Amino acid sequence: MGFGNDVLLKGELGNVDLPSLVEIAASSGEEDVAVVVNTPQQNLAVFVSNGKVVHAESSNGDEGIKALTKALAAQEGTFRLEPARKAPKITIQQSWNNALLEALRLLDEQEAEISPQTTSKEENMSQGKKTRERIADVLSNLLEDSVDIIGAAVVGTDGLIYSADFPRRDADEALIAATSAAVYGLSKRTMGQISEGDFVQTLIEGTEGYMLVRSINRSVLFVAVLPRDVNLGMAFAESRTVAADLAEILKALA
Repeated sequence: MGFGNDVLLKGELGNVDLPSLVEIAASSGEEDVAVVVNTPQQNLAVFVSNGKVVHAESSNGDEGIKALTKALAAQEGTFRLEPARKAPKITIQQSWNNALLEALRLLDEQEAEISPQTTSKEENMSQGKKTRERIADVLSNLLEDSVDIIGAAVVGTDGLIYSADFPRRDADEALIAATSAAVYGLSKRTMGQISEGDFVQTLIEGTEGYMLVRSINRSVLFVAVLPRDVNLGMAFAESRTVAADLAEILKALA
């Protein structure tokens, strides 16, 4: 796998995850960007064209979702974002969120084969459904009672959506989830660089309101939409309480 002369961003995989890198590539303004991942086992590349993931490949010959799954599993190595590097072919045609979900499903299946669980597949699915319903109930109750939080979601640091309820029904939930994951990845990396402890939350201010991204645990985030006239102290307090409640619920999936 070749490399271009220019690099938008490079670093260690331990500082940022693949979904965050894909989001950075998609929002970079470049027509074509390759997210190149080099691990001790193999080299991988995920190609982004016009903001969409269209192809993934590995030096071992894997392509499409299979290669994307291996890129997601990579934990050690380096990455680099190469602009103006076109995909040699199209192997991923679904949306990024659907491709990510499919890759995560394959990754879960592979991990299950290595470490089989004592519970049945049906029991796991039932437990997962009950957990998602409880998360949705928490968000619904929060939005019903709060005047400082007008929209909320629970998303994974990998961009997976657990539940979402936003005031705008045409909101792109997949994009918001991916952006939140990217914000988390960059914020976590920044906190590590300045040696000020673990990431807790990030507040993004816009002209009409705010978006709050708060850590629930190491792999799940709480995202809140706040109005312009919000009482930030109350919003922060409510977010802490909800994050603690959600952390208890998510222990069922651990």
